[in-house]
Amino acid sequence: MTSPRLIEASRGALARERMILAALDLFGRHGFDATTTRMIAQAASMNLGAIPYYFGTKEDLYAQAAGYLASFIEQEQAAPLIRLREQSAATTDVQCLINLVVDFMLNEARLLMANQVPSSWVQFFLRAQAEHGEAFERVFAQVVEPVQQCLNEVVARIMQRPSDDFHTRTLSFFLLHQFVCLRLADSVLMRRLDWDAITPQRVEQLLDVLAPHLRAQLLSAANLPRTP
Repeated sequence: MTSPRLIEASRGALARERMILAALDLFGRHGFDATTTRMIAQAASMNLGAIPYYFGTKEDLYAQAAGYLASFIEQEQAAPLIRLREQSAATTDVQCLINLVVDFMLNEARLLMANQVPSSWVQFFLRAQAEHGEAFERVFAQVVEPVQQCLNEVVARIMQRPSDDFHTRTLSFFLLHQFVCLRLADSVLMRRLDWDAITPQRVEQLLDVLAPHLRAQLLSAANLPRTP
């Protein structure tokens, strides 16, 4: 028989997750100041008193929402990041390094464009970034910095420049964040391409067009001839 304490703990974990997901969505869509604890409680179908009970303050809930987002993205990109680290360390061939970076970036694009990452979550990160507070620092340290650091090291080898070189840092930043723009401008993207929705099949169509241009950026940086 399951212990009553375990049942209560499980119910508590589910309640916390429901409130965190509601907070992520509402903070993302409306911002911290415009989102009230009452709005979050209603969206989570919880009592207003559940927020101070489980989280303390609205600020604490905001920080927990940032941590949830960071952990989710960290988990989703863990395998591709490990693969990039291990396979890039095992080769000195520049063409191979370029292919590894392109594959990694396409995986990042798939993650961002998938329905697993709602637009409100992306907006949450953008708002947190503008505020330069604890929420941004948490997501940056847990998600952005590890990816950027690994990508920067591989790009440095492709360019044959130091990893702390301005050109290296700029290119690795651009490679990563140009795909974020696809997610941020998804409404414009759908209008431009006459799509009524972004489906996995359409994402692959989009990446088929973008992948050669991404590869060309890296080939140009490495001063290597382009292949058909």
